[in-house]
Amino acid sequence: MSQGVIKIALAMAFAALLPSCFGAQVNTRPIGPVALAYNFPKVSPTPEPQPSVTVGQVSTSQGAVEVRGYHEPGDWAHRNYCGAGATQVLLSAWMSEVPDIETVARASKLNPNRGEYGADATNGINQFLNPMVLPVLGQPRYQAAHVTTLDEVQARIVQDILDQQAIVSFGHGVPVMLQTMTKTMPGWNHWNATHMITVFAFDFSHNDPALDTITYAETPSPLAGYRGPDFQTISVKALWVAMQAYLREFPQDPMNVIS
Repeated sequence: MSQGVIKIALAMAFAALLPSCFGAQVNTRPIGPVALAYNFPKVSPTPEPQPSVTVGQVSTSQGAVEVRGYHEPGDWAHRNYCGAGATQVLLSAWMSEVPDIETVARASKLNPNRGEYGADATNGINQFLNPMVLPVLGQPRYQAAHVTTLDEVQARIVQDILDQQAIVSFGHGVPVMLQTMTKTMPGWNHWNATHMITVFAFDFSHNDPALDTITYAETPSPLAGYRGPDFQTISVKALWVAMQAYLREFPQDPMNVIS
């Protein structure tokens, strides 16, 4: 076996241990923001607040937050920047001028050799949003949590994307960031690495995890292992497979939901 093949095999084995996306080189992909207008009914403020959503309960079947897509630079130095890229997507729902990826990475304490952890990503997000959020809410908007049931994941997605307080106060709902493993996710060709994504739309109208869907942004470059579109829609069942894999394979970072 050649030294090159051995190095690739070792890199693939090591990738699963990293707390952020990591990959091998493939063809390049354009870099730059992509505007998105999702084709779900736009949620507007209602005179009376909606009932709160508890674990196991989904009160509204569809929702979306308008975001913009971002691409991580397609070089080796940025192979572990999926957390910063996902944060840029999340911030685009809140800010017309989103900080560049290096500024986001510094705020999130991203280590280029291993990525970033959920708690650090949350602190970075709040650092950018606090100037507009604290005067209204009196506290940071995002918190990192360890979520171990699909019901609670769905409840948090509904609560945030249809957050009436945010819609009334800021004019939009709240995207949610999740931790996953990439092996079963579309566009990764079975490459297995820890990964952060930002969910900005859902359709839970079927009341069936195999048919209900979430939509999220993908920011990694092909060098990081991703070869697919900027936005993906998958079933809730498929999402939960990827999230359960993260809980099982990377217990070093238990904070798997940022909402």
